Amino acid sequence: MMALASVYVGLIMVAIIYITTFRFFGATYNIFTTTFIEYGFVYVMFLGSPWLVRNRSHVFIEMLTAAVSPKIRDILSRIICLTAAIVCFIWAWYTWQLFIERWDDTMAFDELRAQLDIRLWVSTVAFPFGFFMMGVEFLRFVFVRETMHMGLAGVASDRVELEETQRSLKGDF
Repeated sequence: MMALASVYVGLIMVAIIYITTFRFFGATYNIFTTTFIEYGFVYVMFLGSPWLVRNRSHVFIEMLTAAVSPKIRDILSRIICLTAAIVCFIWAWYTWQLFIERWDDTMAFDELRAQLDIRLWVSTVAFPFGFFMMGVEFLRFVFVRETMHMGLAGVASDRVELEETQRSLKGDF
């Protein structure tokens, strides 16, 4: 899914260059290009989010998990991830229902782009898949040995990098 999101980001960049170039020269361009870009932001977010969860690259705060003992942190991290997984699965269910409702409604079109005849389900198709896969990734952290939370307050990777830099600088003097 992240590979698809990455390809879509590349295509969005090409589309932006295409629109900008044509506008600069006063030429007309395909009006579907703007819609391709707008929907792309939603698709990229929901296609890429599970990968971000898997790699601990999403935004989360470790103030509480950094303040407790490692044993408590392990339990707390698993509870947090289980809760996040349940919330994602609930959202996956509801967004699936929304998608099906819009799929079945043959008269549901995107009102902002009425002249393009784009069905309304196109704007929500990525929601249930993204939420479901994020739930799977959060659930994975409940059962694997290494937990999501490492007990470092702040941005963990930046803090580790900062500490390593400080150690190496102290060694140079």
